[in-house]
Amino acid sequence: MSSIPRFVAERAFYALAAGQLVSTIGSGMTRFGLGLWVLDQTGDVAAYTTLLFAAVLPLGVASLLVGPLIDRWNRRWIMICANAGASAPTLIVALLYFTDALAVWHLYIALVVNGIAIAFTLPALEASTPMLVKQERLGNAAGISAMLQSVDMILSPLLAVPFYLAFGLGAVFAVDFVTFGISIIAIALAIVPQPKRVLEEAGATLWSEFRFGLTYLAERRPFLYLVFFVTTAMFLMPGIGYALATPLALSFSNETGAAIIMTAFGVGSLISGAFLAAWGGPKRRMNGILGAMALAGAGAIIMGLRESLLLTAAGVFIIGFGFVLAIGLNRVIWQAKAAPDVLGRVFSLRVFLGVCAQSLGVLVAGPLAASFFGPFMAPGGALADTIGTLIGVGADRGMALMYIVAGAALIGLAVMALLVRPVWRLEDDLPDQELEPQPAADPRAK
Repeated sequence: MSSIPRFVAERAFYALAAGQLVSTIGSGMTRFGLGLWVLDQTGDVAAYTTLLFAAVLPLGVASLLVGPLIDRWNRRWIMICANAGASAPTLIVALLYFTDALAVWHLYIALVVNGIAIAFTLPALEASTPMLVKQERLGNAAGISAMLQSVDMILSPLLAVPFYLAFGLGAVFAVDFVTFGISIIAIALAIVPQPKRVLEEAGATLWSEFRFGLTYLAERRPFLYLVFFVTTAMFLMPGIGYALATPLALSFSNETGAAIIMTAFGVGSLISGAFLAAWGGPKRRMNGILGAMALAGAGAIIMGLRESLLLTAAGVFIIGFGFVLAIGLNRVIWQAKAAPDVLGRVFSLRVFLGVCAQSLGVLVAGPLAASFFGPFMAPGGALADTIGTLIGVGADRGMALMYIVAGAALIGLAVMALLVRPVWRLEDDLPDQELEPQPAADPRAK
C-alpha cells in the first residue's frame, strides 16, 4: 500500500472533491432519469414532487443524528462507507427495473435509504476542508466545491436525457455504478486529518456530544441569525423552486427543454463557483450573501414572466449564479468561525434544518400548484384577467406565479436582513479560528 501515491493537504481536498463530483454525476443522472420515468408513468406532478420529498427529507433527519459520529469516526472511512451505502438502493432499484417489477413506491424507499447514507458524506467532507486548506483559501475552496457540483448539474441532465431516451433507464443505472467505483478509489487515496477529540477523550457520551453541539450554537447568537436566514431561503428557492423547475419546463416544452432548464442552472452555478474560486469572496461575506440572495430572487421572478424556454433558462441561470454564491460564502463563514472539533455537528445541524426547509418547500409545491395557484390562473380563474394578462393564462401558469411570489419573498428576506444590524454584521461578533492544515499521523490509520 505504501507504494501507491497518496493525496495530502490541498491535493487531498481536490481528490475528495473530484471523487464526489464523479459520484454525484452518476447519482444525478439516476435521479433525473427516475424523475422522467415517474412523469412518463404517472403524468402526476404531485407524484413527482413526492419523489423529490423522499429524496431530501431523510437527508435532513439523518443529518441531525450523525454529527457526533462524524466528529468521532475517521472521516475518510465515513465517506467511503456512505458512498457504498448510497449505491446499494440504486442496485436494488435497477434489479427491479430489469425484471419489470419497479413501482413508484419502490423509489420512495430507495431514496430514503440513499438520503440517510448521503447525510454522512456531506458534513464529513465540509468538516474536513478547514484541516486540508489554509484559512485564507477557504473561500477559493468553497468556490471549487460549488464549481465541481455545478458541473454535475450541467452534465447530469444532458447525459441522462439521451441515455434515457435512447437506451432506457437501465443505461442510466449502469453509468451510476461506474462512477461509484471511481469515487471510491479517489476517496481511498486521500489522507484526511482528524481533529482532536476532546470530549470523547474526556469520556463524553454521544448524547452529551450532541447536546454540546446545540449548546455551542445557542451560546453564539450570530450563528443562530445565519441559520435562520439561510434556512428560510432554502424553503423558498431550492424547495419550491427546485420542485417545480422540471414540471414548469414540461408545461410548454419537452424532456430536452427540461434538461436545458436544469443545465442553465448548472451553468450559472459553474460560473458562480469559478468566480468565487478566483475571487475568494468579499471581506464582509454577509454583503455577498445578501446581494446574491436578492439576485436569485430576481431570477425566480424572471422565470415566471413568460412561457419562453429562453426566458425561463435565463431566470434559472441567474438563480444558479446567485444561490451558489450565497451558499458558498455561508459555508466559508462556518468553516472560518466554528471550532474544528464541532464542525461535524454544526454542519449536520445546518444540513438538517436546510433540508427540512427544502423538503417542506418540495412537499407543498405540488399541492399548492395543483389546488391553489393553478385554479387562480386557469381560464376564468380569479387572477386570469389581471395577472394572467401579464404572464399568461392556464392552470400550468400557476407554477409561474409561484416562482414570482417566491422570488419576491427572497428579495424581501435579503432586504430585511440588511436592515437588521445584528444579522448584517454577525461576522463581527464571531472570532476567526486559528487553524493550519495538518498531515494525518498515520496514512493507513482507520
